[in-house]
Amino acid sequence: DAVGFDNWRKAFEGLDRACPVLIENTAGGNHAMARHPEALERLWEAIGEYDPGFCVDTCHAWAGGMPLPEAVDIVRAITGRIDLVHANDSQGGFDSGRDRHANFGDGTIAVDALVECIRAADASVICETPFPGIKVDIELLRERIGP
Repeated sequence: DAVGFDNWRKAFEGLDRACPVLIENTAGGNHAMARHPEALERLWEAIGEYDPGFCVDTCHAWAGGMPLPEAVDIVRAITGRIDLVHANDSQGGFDSGRDRHANFGDGTIAVDALVECIRAADASVICETPFPGIKVDIELLRERIGP
């Protein structure tokens, strides 16, 4: 574990800071650096001084064991920010570790919880759900959250 966090730090030490770097939470791997809040805290301790951004993926949060919409508060408490949301339902159940996106309402995340999470994040949103249902998903977000 310590070697992994040190490697992240080394990677940030050599970065050209002209381009923002966003860290995204992950769904899989019990020892992943951005799945569980405890690991994310350790990662932020290692790289937070480099001011990385953070992207919350709703599928990854759910399948990684973070409830929605609470994932927003969990991440903000650790990182102090959310810069982007990847909006997805999840084929896998809560804490399944399964990183498979689904269209809204076709997965295991309640649509209301998904929408509330996206609204609470108050950040730019990229919808990554499967085609052709992505068109309906984007319309749902526009209707429920706004343009």
